[in-house]
Amino acid sequence: MDFLSHLSKYLNQEEIDKLNASLQHKSEHALLLNLKKMNEEMLLSLFPHVKKHPIVKNAYLYDKNEYDLGKSVYHALGCFYLQEPSAMVPAYLLNAKAGDIVLDLCAAPGGKSVQSSLLMNNQGLIISNDIAKNRAFAISENAERLGLGNLLITNNDFSLIYQNYLNYFDKIILDAPCSGSGMFRKDDKMMLDWSYQKVLKYASLQKELITMSYQMLKPGGTMVYSTCSFSYEEDEEVIDYLLNNSDAQICDIPDSPLFFKKGHGVHLFPSLFPGEGHYVCLIKKPGELKVSNKEEKVSNKYKIETPYRYVKKYGDYLYTMSETFNVKKLNIIRYGVKVGELIKQDIKFDHHYAHFIDAFDREKEITFEELIKYYQGETLNSDVSKGDVLLKYHGINVDIAKSDGRIIKNHLPKGLRRKYNF
Repeated sequence: MDFLSHLSKYLNQEEIDKLNASLQHKSEHALLLNLKKMNEEMLLSLFPHVKKHPIVKNAYLYDKNEYDLGKSVYHALGCFYLQEPSAMVPAYLLNAKAGDIVLDLCAAPGGKSVQSSLLMNNQGLIISNDIAKNRAFAISENAERLGLGNLLITNNDFSLIYQNYLNYFDKIILDAPCSGSGMFRKDDKMMLDWSYQKVLKYASLQKELITMSYQMLKPGGTMVYSTCSFSYEEDEEVIDYLLNNSDAQICDIPDSPLFFKKGHGVHLFPSLFPGEGHYVCLIKKPGELKVSNKEEKVSNKYKIETPYRYVKKYGDYLYTMSETFNVKKLNIIRYGVKVGELIKQDIKFDHHYAHFIDAFDREKEITFEELIKYYQGETLNSDVSKGDVLLKYHGINVDIAKSDGRIIKNHLPKGLRRKYNF
């Protein structure tokens, strides 16, 4: 069965033709603004031709031919996260709150975790997990750059441990692995690799994942299921499977002329929505949502400056986190904010901590020329006395470096040096 004919399971010929025609158009691009580092006024002054996302707050569409934002200095500084426009909708509709305990089961590269963290104002807790270790590290890189603190980044196969978290999470994001037809415009290889057998293979996996995820959802909790597939078998049929095998209920999604709806959830077809394509469905578990008891005492014996309640030591490193979590069964990539390496009684502050904090004992505003030199791994001339200093550019945190009174030594991680072409 070819791609277009298999769509006839739920689309008429006119709808198939419109969808197929839209796949010939160029890809759409968007950014999610990190208000901790940049406000809308500053964004529009720098990039005046961006347009507001039609659904998602603090998100903007842009033309990559005009603004190659991945190479912008402001991307390096964590002022925004670049994400496909329709992929922004699931986390926005789930709308995680500051006190929530959230699981993002298949999180990499981290866009939905990033968006949820910003919605939660860096409070509460998100277990941002991916089964592939290298992909979990990509989440960690984004958390560091954006200065996010409420992500517990893990690399686990939850099918082996989900029994430890039954009825546990307030909200769950299941952006399920899929056949990827919503990526046809971004990657020709996805179209060449598509097959109906692949659809059926992923549909089987998705049914396992959604059943497992639902068991980990608290009574009264809400889950969002999404794919970047246009296939009915991976979308509505997976929801039907859950409904037929549990007490799950479907939440209404407000109508929009940008959404296509036929059955449970909505499709964000590129023929209607300015994006590559997504399917989204909100699911609720019956019951009254109860707030988790947070009885553990505050722990910050290291006297680290942090808005969070806990500072903990793992190995030679200090981490700070707003909430504690049972990590016994988890393979941890990053536990909240990596504050720095503890060397005797001194701390070598980490780049993540530099992007997370609001203020530091000593700060130095640097010029654009100094910023370029710093990102190239060079030292800077110093007009501050000996000790640690937070470097800032236009008020945005760059890094915590060390001055000896004459020069500021470069502490930027080597992997970030010369990474950005400003």
